[in-house]
Amino acid sequence: MLIGENIKNIRKSKRISQKDLAEMLGVSRQAICMWETGKRDLRVSTLNKIAKVFNMTTDEIISGGTVGYPKGNMAADTVSVAVNVTEREVGMALRKTATSKSVEFSISAPTAKNVAVTGSFNAWNKSGISMKKEKSGYWKTEISLKPGKYEYKYIVDGNWWTDPTNPHKMRNSFGSENSVKEVTA
Repeated sequence: MLIGENIKNIRKSKRISQKDLAEMLGVSRQAICMWETGKRDLRVSTLNKIAKVFNMTTDEIISGGTVGYPKGNMAADTVSVAVNVTEREVGMALRKTATSKSVEFSISAPTAKNVAVTGSFNAWNKSGISMKKEKSGYWKTEISLKPGKYEYKYIVDGNWWTDPTNPHKMRNSFGSENSVKEVTA
């Protein structure tokens, strides 16, 4: 299967439009369309960016989202790449794939009925990732993230909140702020 087709299928399964993916990558929607149809070459650096947006490894994208071997151990010569990416470039990209870390997200909302977290790690999915309430009134979840900088917000009973305990914030395109969490290797 072509990498472009895999990107399209994974993008759709994550409910991300071509327009949204284009905005996240800083490219045109037409570029996404061309990559997905195999009409334009896909650079390894762009594949790495797409993997980061999808919170996947490049080998997971190349294999279509399901990997039948340990992460990071795929030999480049076992990959059939239908775009203009050399086997050497694919191998180099796979070796650079960072190991994910379990990152805890936690917020105090004792009277809330429903809390989730969303951010750049899940393409700002409006449903977010559900959090579990503890007896203390804190809502918690752990997410596996690769090293990098992530913007996020909590969704508390339908209202979007920045993290009140995190002083690291970044202005967003809507004129408000997002909380920022940096995951180190």
